[in-house]
Amino acid sequence: MKKISVNILCSTAITLLILSILGAISGAQFLLINSVFQSFIVNIVIHIGLLFTHRFESSYAILEFALDIGYLEVVVIIFGAIFNWYGSTPIWVLVIMTTIIYIVGVFLNMVQMRQEVEEINELLQKRK
Repeated sequence: MKKISVNILCSTAITLLILSILGAISGAQFLLINSVFQSFIVNIVIHIGLLFTHRFESSYAILEFALDIGYLEVVVIIFGAIFNWYGSTPIWVLVIMTTIIYIVGVFLNMVQMRQEVEEINELLQKRK
């Protein structure tokens, strides 16, 4: 439960950072508080769904990534309609933003796993 909570908060932070960067590039001067809560809700739904999609393991990593990204895009498109995001943001921007957020999340997970592997290897070396 702790790991999923941390993942939800981290992905929400990444979402808000990327949203802020894209907003600043396009000339926006502020981020509405509703956007923060909407992003948080979407990230909760995404992470709950990812728990289910990760139950289907494949020997092809690219297939798992494609399933994850496909799921993310569907959730974002549906919530984009619910929260009326398309009035201010084109759908293609949301699709690109979602993919970037996913890639950043995967990269951060890889860095964390690498650190854990190094720690385990050091403990094994000490034990020998």
